[in-house]
Amino acid sequence: MSSPAPKIVIIGAGLAGLACARVLARSGVPFTLLESSNGVGGRVRTDVVDGFRLDRGFQVFLPAYPEARRVLDYAALDLRPIFRGADVFVKDRFHRVADPVGHPVCAFKSLRDEEVVSLRDKWFTLVLRKEAFGLKEPPRGLPEMEAEDYLREFGFSERMIDRFFRPFFGGIFLEKDLRTSARMLLFLFSMFDRGGSALPAQGMQAIPDQLAVALPPGSLKLNTPVAHVRRGEVGLDSGELIQADHIVLAVSEDAAFRLLPNGVVSMPKPSRSTTCLYFAAAEADMPLKDPILHLDGDGRGPVNSVCVLSRIAPEYAPPGQHLISASIIGMPSSAELEDVVRDQMTRWFGSCVNRWRHLRSLQVRHAHPEARQLKLGESSLAPVIEPGLYRCGDWCEDVSINGALLSGRRAGEALLRAIGEPV
Repeated sequence: MSSPAPKIVIIGAGLAGLACARVLARSGVPFTLLESSNGVGGRVRTDVVDGFRLDRGFQVFLPAYPEARRVLDYAALDLRPIFRGADVFVKDRFHRVADPVGHPVCAFKSLRDEEVVSLRDKWFTLVLRKEAFGLKEPPRGLPEMEAEDYLREFGFSERMIDRFFRPFFGGIFLEKDLRTSARMLLFLFSMFDRGGSALPAQGMQAIPDQLAVALPPGSLKLNTPVAHVRRGEVGLDSGELIQADHIVLAVSEDAAFRLLPNGVVSMPKPSRSTTCLYFAAAEADMPLKDPILHLDGDGRGPVNSVCVLSRIAPEYAPPGQHLISASIIGMPSSAELEDVVRDQMTRWFGSCVNRWRHLRSLQVRHAHPEARQLKLGESSLAPVIEPGLYRCGDWCEDVSINGALLSGRRAGEALLRAIGEPV
């Protein structure tokens, strides 16, 4: 008589948990996936409000991500490209910075505009492209150093660092001091260079939804928060205890620390946060015509970037309407935040901003794990914490959609090896 199949529980249906579940499902290994919220995706979620698709925080997808290319059906996602470059607001007007490969005509027209990028900086950008060419993961052989120090030592001017790199990559890292590892900077630069950025036509939610649709029926349990994890046992908020031979923690670093007994994982550093204000506007009140990112090159804030999402993907807004996102690094608590944001956007775009309708303000407290951003180390965090207990998430690899998917796969493969299944 064959022994019963081991009982496997995955906690968290974010991208890492879904990627782990995908590995097990493809091998025919049964599992239960527990998710505390009412839907899959974790931080990659989209809410529909009055017909507008509001991603939980401004997000973009990089099609060149190697792991995403392995597991996602890009045609089904219906990816819509974003302009390769940015409009940078400096000295009371916008200056366009365009990728000469993706937009050669536009780049040529702005060749003499050195308010943001000097000719010397443009040369160093070409050299940086060569340095980052072909990267499929953060370069482990590069000495650990902060992104700002790396850019300065590379030769970029203070002007370009402050007016372009700081708002552009600061918006990705969620910190404008550019303390994040230079390894992550190079990896992301390579991803942007090879594939640009895009949005799924139906919102970022389409990414986890695509992974979830292939799960075995009955394997996903929504609205099932977990209270604690002990060896061989998962305790639910409801008081129910689930016995498990193998438990995968596909949760944030903070949640893993909270769920596990003291000392099993280290106390995490504070997370990085972000705030996004969404506005609706009629066509007549929309002067912005291009699917491009608008950056705060002056550093006066509080808004770091503005994007008309419906110029990228019209499906983000109802017919005849536009959806604008205004992204802020951190979580300012001012009761007058909307007014301050409108004042800044009025300086940028004119009095039409006063007719934009505020839809919602979304704050993401645990948007990025701090420790993994600062130092990637020479290798990923091991997926096996102890026999029968596993971890995955972007805090185990690199802080990106690619890192979350890769970490989930590696945890799933480690589990398969542990139970004697082929990988």
